[in-house]
Amino acid sequence: MKTHLLAAVLILITSIFTTANATPYGTGAQAGTPPALLQEGIGKLTSFIKSGKAANQEQAMAYLRHEITPYFDFAYMTRWAAGPAWRHMDPGQRAAMQAQLTQSFLTTLGQKLTSYSNQSIRYFTPRGRSGKEVTVSAWIMQPSGYPTKLDFRFYQSNSGWKIFDVKAGGNSAVVYYRKQFRDNLRYTRQARGY
Repeated sequence: MKTHLLAAVLILITSIFTTANATPYGTGAQAGTPPALLQEGIGKLTSFIKSGKAANQEQAMAYLRHEITPYFDFAYMTRWAAGPAWRHMDPGQRAAMQAQLTQSFLTTLGQKLTSYSNQSIRYFTPRGRSGKEVTVSAWIMQPSGYPTKLDFRFYQSNSGWKIFDVKAGGNSAVVYYRKQFRDNLRYTRQARGY
């Protein structure tokens, strides 16, 4: 998956979080559940964008780090992206990979915050593979054309439900980062003559 595909995924995430007329799952979402967390995040980002502060890149990044990163588990996302290589990485390499993934994700999201859109969104009942992982799907309804499907993958961490992956049109952010990690590792090995 190319960099432009990751940018498209993050634009679509921004569209969901910045939709003013979205009220996911009605008013019956229980506090702390993935649907309620998604609704809370949408509300926070919508308010921030309406304040006009999103146009300032520095303020946008500070806001994302303070208010939005708690919805994600970047450590868990990094472990998924590293795949089997995670077991062979030392703590410093793990921390560096997590910092790079987090920075890349938030930078792209921050750059797209100003693309505010008032598209309507249809939300679907969460589905899960187990009691500890669920996917919350949403369709961004396009004025002309097919809706764009987004899947937010949540897992039950020790501190509550966290997002660890986002898919747009079936393309996963975690898979993108895994490919990027493998490509970087391959390049490093070739440069060192391994």
